[in-house]
Amino acid sequence: MEIESEVSVLTPNPLLAALRIPGETFRLPSQGLFYDEGVLDESVKNGEVEVYPMTAIDEIIISTPDKLLSGKAISEIFARCIPQIKQTHKLLAKDVDFLMVCLRMVSFGQFMEVAYTHQCNDAKEHTYNVDLQAMIRAAKSIDPTTLSQEYVSVLSNGQRVHLKPMTYGDIIELYQDTMLSKTEEIDEKEAEKIVVNTISSVVSNVDGVYDRNFIKEWAIHLPLGMKKQIQKDINSVGDWGIEMKSQHTCQDCGEVMSLRISANPVNFFT
Repeated sequence: MEIESEVSVLTPNPLLAALRIPGETFRLPSQGLFYDEGVLDESVKNGEVEVYPMTAIDEIIISTPDKLLSGKAISEIFARCIPQIKQTHKLLAKDVDFLMVCLRMVSFGQFMEVAYTHQCNDAKEHTYNVDLQAMIRAAKSIDPTTLSQEYVSVLSNGQRVHLKPMTYGDIIELYQDTMLSKTEEIDEKEAEKIVVNTISSVVSNVDGVYDRNFIKEWAIHLPLGMKKQIQKDINSVGDWGIEMKSQHTCQDCGEVMSLRISANPVNFFT
């Protein structure tokens, strides 16, 4: 006697089809340069990645304090919304800023309302519409033909310091150090750690020496004047990426003002 087995067939949810919003493709300001294998998916060409809208789950993730402090919030959201990014912590910080603006636009639309009070007399708080698409279009790409010349700082002692842009992981580590310094009394060891992290995060090699331990020891003994020279040089070659500011006319005095956009993920995505 044959026993008929029942086969359960899953019926596709008809409600989900309308929610499948296609992503948009954006080219990273870094053009994908500086990245080791595995940071970006192998499908990425010329630094172009596809960005998909955030969901309600992502909004909850971005509001979790512990994940924000550790950097996991952005890493998890990028993994969900920009799956071609494989190692968010190794992304250049300026690429992360750019992708945050792209993600905000794809998720919420071209314009972002920002409350701001100008510094003029009797100024009141007003809401201004920031054009995210215009910011994205105005983003500057790295010029690959000038990398070898631009990213070298020659110190007064003749040492050649090859610089590198800061990664998102560097920013998170420095942010954590800064938060620690505000909440606890810093001893010499902690101060030394902050100095080392600040310098080593932007140094690729010194006179061809790449060993991170050697570079960290060198950073500890680096004279203040040379440290400031490195900071000056890294700032001078950092003219690329997206500018987190927008030009607007003050609604009180009529003066053209530059409105800086906060990169704080909680404020930026809520």
